[in-house]
Amino acid sequence: MRSTCRLLTGPEYRDLFAGLLCIADPATDPIACYEALLGYGPPSIDLLLPHANWSAPPERGAGATPHADWLIAIFDRWYAAPRQETKVRLFEDIIDLVLGGSSRSEQVGLSPVAVVVVETDGDIEQVDSLKSSYQGACATGLTVFADPFDAALEHPGIVARQIGVQALGETWRECPLHEVCGGGHYAHRYRPREGYRNPSVYCADMLKLIRHIRQQVVADLRKHVANQAS
Repeated sequence: MRSTCRLLTGPEYRDLFAGLLCIADPATDPIACYEALLGYGPPSIDLLLPHANWSAPPERGAGATPHADWLIAIFDRWYAAPRQETKVRLFEDIIDLVLGGSSRSEQVGLSPVAVVVVETDGDIEQVDSLKSSYQGACATGLTVFADPFDAALEHPGIVARQIGVQALGETWRECPLHEVCGGGHYAHRYRPREGYRNPSVYCADMLKLIRHIRQQVVADLRKHVANQAS
């Protein structure tokens, strides 16, 4: 990876370097990890939760919310920096949602998913992250050789990801943060025999992270308003 990153950050390919993906790993030092990524000068960093669900839950290790704790440590370092060193899509999306905006990723928010995958054999499938749920979870039965892409919009799995809050269970909608969380990543909601109408297996982590970010943003807004009024 290091050699690839060095190649991308060189002058010949720098314009192709859009950013880095990083999987949250509570077993690592979050600040050391983040600063190592910053060393490559990425325009953006996307922090992702490991794919897990209710049939294959994530390793928790110590603490009830290790993934939230790991992400919060990086958020505090990123947010408190004297200048913006890089964009972090997860954090920016949560801030946008807290302020009434929308998200650009699958991890948070209720924005409709606008992506399908075309496999090498021509099959039109749902996003490949669903492969972490069960074998065949991505299949739509469609192919580029026989079907228009619009046909995918009628597939139940894709329909469920276009209707926002209506796809959430009633108990789920009662959560005051459901419009920000959006239920979490769709693949992380899967439970055998129940499908995807469940909270994310990372629900506690997401709630803790969102509350932390919201508290920081609200505090700063109040400070700004007070300064403007004085």
